[in-house]
Amino acid sequence: MFAARRRRLAEEVGRGVIALLGYGDDEGASGFTGFRQESNFYYLTGHAESGAALLIAPRNGNASYREILFLPSDKRHRSLWTGSRLGPRDAGATGFDEVSEAPSLPRELRSLIKGRKPLFGLRSPSVDRSAGGMSVLMERLREAAGTRDIRDVQAVLASMRSIKSANEMELLQKAVTATEAAYRAAWTAVTPGAAERSVIAEFVGAAFKAGCDRLAFPPMAGAGANAAILHYSRNRSVMREGELLLMDAGGEYMRYAADIARTVPVGGKFDDHQRRLYDAVLGAQRAAMAAARPGVKLNGSESNSLQAVARRALRKLAPSGVETHLPHALGHHVGLDVHDPSPPGGRLKKGMVVTVEPGLYLPDQGIGIRIEDMIEITEDGSRLMSGGLPRGADQVEGALSAAREA
Repeated sequence: MFAARRRRLAEEVGRGVIALLGYGDDEGASGFTGFRQESNFYYLTGHAESGAALLIAPRNGNASYREILFLPSDKRHRSLWTGSRLGPRDAGATGFDEVSEAPSLPRELRSLIKGRKPLFGLRSPSVDRSAGGMSVLMERLREAAGTRDIRDVQAVLASMRSIKSANEMELLQKAVTATEAAYRAAWTAVTPGAAERSVIAEFVGAAFKAGCDRLAFPPMAGAGANAAILHYSRNRSVMREGELLLMDAGGEYMRYAADIARTVPVGGKFDDHQRRLYDAVLGAQRAAMAAARPGVKLNGSESNSLQAVARRALRKLAPSGVETHLPHALGHHVGLDVHDPSPPGGRLKKGMVVTVEPGLYLPDQGIGIRIEDMIEITEDGSRLMSGGLPRGADQVEGALSAAREA
């Protein structure tokens, strides 16, 4: 699978040399769950350890196709502190015919560039959280190449990564299923007088028990007015009777992410006003999902974009006088990253996985409502991937009641 991706990338580029650097220990630091490889590098190599690099040289005239994986020397990485890691002597376990020591990268790269210009690399990050790491990697690549003439291969990789294989779809579904189980566990802690972080604690433990390797992003649990803060992260207030709790969280299974949001009544029941608002958001989400199919845009001002469909539905369904402006995009691509890269143009294609997450944010009323689910774009529509977690108001109330009795 990884070899096929490298071959396809080489075919898309056509000529020249492709050089990609994996994260070092510093760039790939990922909290208590440890090192996490740069996603594009992992997508092409399956190599999850630090300090690696990759050269791909497409066939050019008399020069044959080559792939070289560069790994730190055994001596450097065999340590009492971290345990043994793959080195050049472990070539048979990497899936590459050519494996060299990392210090030889500059010499090999300059040799290949001479007869196969231009040079391709990643000049921009695939996702926001890798921005700092990517700038460091780009500087290292410039040092190794001895040139600043590096063409960006990000658009090609974004196009490749946006269409998920059957294997990727299976891993994404497992991440979703584990996240659904974690939500149900988290709801056992939704009760007046408890801290928001107690809900997060239940989610985290259950996500790992369900098979997740790490969290896809820092989870949010905001009650009352905190739910109207789009990127609320303190999670330390006390939940009160009559408030709504907005939770946005996701687990990561074998590198693939899930992203789901639910809004639930802390006391177990929506009041009439809350229910009207909630039903409006749910109606907007359902309208957008019904319109999802290949050829339409996820976001944007086009009349048939999913964002435009959701906005029209929200304006129609929301109570009179309620501000229905959606301050964020309706959704995003999901894959190896929770905000996966997407190709230019923004039109959906079969095999893409995106979120649909309309919301209402009314800080003056102490209310924030968001419902987020993941869908797979199919040949003539979409498939709801996270339908195992209740969305309807009655179903949410029933699930909360069951969670408290468990």
